[in-house]
Amino acid sequence: MNFEFMSDLDEYFCEKYAHYDKLCTLPGYRMPKMQDSKTDEFGRTYAYTLPAENMRLALQEKKTELLAKLKEQMTDKNFSFSFRPLGFFARIGDNFSKNSFRKWKTVVFGKYGLTNETAIEGIEISPKIWKKICGGAYYPTKNLIFSIALLNGFSVADTSDLLSVCGYRFDYTEVRDVVISYLLNKKITNAALREAAFEEYAVSNLFIKG
Repeated sequence: MNFEFMSDLDEYFCEKYAHYDKLCTLPGYRMPKMQDSKTDEFGRTYAYTLPAENMRLALQEKKTELLAKLKEQMTDKNFSFSFRPLGFFARIGDNFSKNSFRKWKTVVFGKYGLTNETAIEGIEISPKIWKKICGGAYYPTKNLIFSIALLNGFSVADTSDLLSVCGYRFDYTEVRDVVISYLLNKKITNAALREAAFEEYAVSNLFIKG
């Protein structure tokens, strides 16, 4: 089961990972055709650029070998346990906005039968800090939102909504975001599988208790 799981994750990663500058520097990577031409109805020929998605690993003949080389380079640099305070005017605006984390989390938590307290069971965070986040004094970090989403089985859509109101998004140039989107898409809540995925792709710095 673990092998099938990892193989499926690898396929998903090859399809989604979009850090093309890094991919094209891998030894053995073959740069695909990125320019083409077309003749219109009047006989005029013009050139156009093909989409960047043509550079993804999934289209490489030796994608397995290239992915193995990429994994050797992986380190998680998405480290942040500091929470940004909202400025005075931002807090005032937050009180009137429907799209604030403080308000939107209530909507999302309600869909999963969660309260502010139960949503962070299994999360390593100071109760004092969490209270300030819930009260709109601090922004949550992206890693905190991901941690809560993973432990509570949020959908990708609900996770995206929580990210968006804080100014974040799923960024598929980041290894972490690709792996987490896979786990959420596949509704994988098994801790052993989650940790295996994190170890394989060097994802760390989340708030999930070990």
